[in-house]
Amino acid sequence: MAYNLNTTHWRGIPRSSGSAYAPSEYTASEIDPKEEEDWDDWERESQYDADPKCLFCSDVFELPEDAFHHCKETHGFDFLAVKRSLGLDFYKCIRMINYIRKQVLLKPDLANTKEFSLTGSEDFWDDDELLQPVLEDDALLFAFEELEVADDEEIQEDENRNRTTDAVDLTGIKPTTELEQQLLQLLKNSSERGKQLQQQFEEYKTMVKSTFLANIIDDTRSERSMSVMSVRTGGIPKANEDVGNYYFEGYAHNDIHEQMLKDKARTEAYRDFMYENKDVFKDKTVLDVGCGTGILSMFAAKAGAKKVFAVDNSNIVEKARANIKENGLDDIITVIRGKVEEIQLPVSTVDIIVSEWMGYFLLFEAMLDSVLVARNRWLAPNGIMAPSHTRILLAALDDEDLKNDKFNFWDDVYGFKMSAMKQPVLNEAMVDFIKPHTVISTTATLKDLYLQQIVVKQLDFSTKFEIEISRDGTVYAFGGWFDTWFTRDGHPIPLSQQAQKVEGETFLTTSPFGEDTHWKQTIFVLEKPIQVKRGTKIHGVFTCHKGSENIRELECGLQYSVGTSSEICIQNFTLHS
Repeated sequence: MAYNLNTTHWRGIPRSSGSAYAPSEYTASEIDPKEEEDWDDWERESQYDADPKCLFCSDVFELPEDAFHHCKETHGFDFLAVKRSLGLDFYKCIRMINYIRKQVLLKPDLANTKEFSLTGSEDFWDDDELLQPVLEDDALLFAFEELEVADDEEIQEDENRNRTTDAVDLTGIKPTTELEQQLLQLLKNSSERGKQLQQQFEEYKTMVKSTFLANIIDDTRSERSMSVMSVRTGGIPKANEDVGNYYFEGYAHNDIHEQMLKDKARTEAYRDFMYENKDVFKDKTVLDVGCGTGILSMFAAKAGAKKVFAVDNSNIVEKARANIKENGLDDIITVIRGKVEEIQLPVSTVDIIVSEWMGYFLLFEAMLDSVLVARNRWLAPNGIMAPSHTRILLAALDDEDLKNDKFNFWDDVYGFKMSAMKQPVLNEAMVDFIKPHTVISTTATLKDLYLQQIVVKQLDFSTKFEIEISRDGTVYAFGGWFDTWFTRDGHPIPLSQQAQKVEGETFLTTSPFGEDTHWKQTIFVLEKPIQVKRGTKIHGVFTCHKGSENIRELECGLQYSVGTSSEICIQNFTLHS
């Protein structure tokens, strides 16, 4: 279905039909196939988490285009005109909005400004810290691309009309010599090729709108239906009850906990954060979501916590109680069995929430949804999430052995061809260790998760990315992993900060360049290898959302092009349990 924003119900200041600040239409987002059932309810709901606010003064509006129109008429700042005149991309627009909001905080007199201009030479355009919202739930950050789609389409229609008018009619030309016949054929071939290129470009633009812009709307306006049901009812949707039960029962056995506890990088990161910051934990109330054997709860108790609530919905809680009692910590730690969506705590707030919720490719298993429910129910206003920040990364891989072992192997199995076995390799993401020397590009951040503020609906995402090849070779796959930070006060980590150690922070990476972890890395094998040279750029869109049949799984999509090529490659993957 298309996002046809119903303008008949919109209220706002009058605008001419030719205004750039006009409502627009969107191609359907396929990220939630059930959304059409709730369309009528969606239309009646508020479209944004907070009312659109002027960039300069305190005025708020019902619609983002009203806010932008107000900025132009009252404060002399035409957002779309600046965007176009300076040739700003998506990220520079985000930085510009946050820069202005930051300047208003520093210089309150800007609320009364009648003129505001930018030249493009300012220092802030490449400041990645300005990718973090200055104003929480800032509707303008989600709306500026939407506002000019209709205007762009109108311009494109004019260009198409002009192109049709200006086109040379070759049908009336009658060649009289063999040379003229050859020249006419060249003209016809060139004209046909031009039409094909134009069609490919139009298809590319449609793809970007439907997979990137439409998914931004979906990401910020609507919960995936299964996630909504899980959060609101405190459980897994009925159709997925067996999946949910299987998930919790899987954590009742020793093997999985032994594997995680023997993961030194993982376990010691939690231990080091708590033991090295005992002043933060002293006399605090701590909630451990998904406590397992109770190891994190016992770390917290030893770090000085006054009270710890250890919650898990698996049979492992019986062993956790025994472990805690055996270590003489049962007077501090209370073990509770149940889902955080359903249980009650004997306190109204907690100071710190600790949880080892991360799955393969960070979001596999969808446990973070429950952790965020716990945060919303109990975390005190100045409370801390541990970890407090995570980040998903992507890079290109030159690993022919991987392609041969997992894909080409089926071409000759003891003398027999088994081509039918090859397709799952191309559609299933693999969890395995990536050899460090096979990473052949820079890394791109696919998703930045600031756990103090992120909401469940933002866990399904669609992100533009660009990576640059670091040496000549062949790209056989893309590889993904995640980084994690623990901070004393829950502050966000700037995008410019990567693996460097900062005082007061504990860093955990699942990168192929770090210590091995049980998470390994996630590999997306390409159907067609890419021959690349150093400096070549690969750019595209990466989409990731919960599985349509099993919400613990992940469905991912890669759409990319190489260098200046107009060819768009598309490949979809599922990360199965």
